[in-house]
Amino acid sequence: MRQRDADLVNVEGNTVLGNAEALERLAAQGRDHLSDLSADEERPRRRAAIDGFFKYAQLLREAASGARPARYSFKLEFPDGRWDLLEQELPTEPRVGDLVWFDGEPWQILGHETVARRPSASNPHQFLACAPAA
Repeated sequence: MRQRDADLVNVEGNTVLGNAEALERLAAQGRDHLSDLSADEERPRRRAAIDGFFKYAQLLREAASGARPARYSFKLEFPDGRWDLLEQELPTEPRVGDLVWFDGEPWQILGHETVARRPSASNPHQFLACAPAA
């Protein structure tokens, strides 16, 4: 059965954002009642499902924000002195200390690095320098 538009939650004209908030409220209620479950083996499964709802609500919020992902350049600095340049599309620019993943491995953002272009240094390359996460 299809839900009518009038039944959708609307927050400041944004139905998706309203649905994300409603889902978060329901998931929080479910989390609050986990201790009421009689079977201990049921709690981890239910907790995992509730965590999934929270993650989905976050995806809804990102979709509602209308922000388009941007491509960021990363300089991966290996402990032995080697380095590599990679790009990744992300919804927001990572900050110093954030973790990003490449090939399933976490890398920590160290800061911004600027490298002059040749032959003209007027428009330098911008990279986010990263080291393997400890």
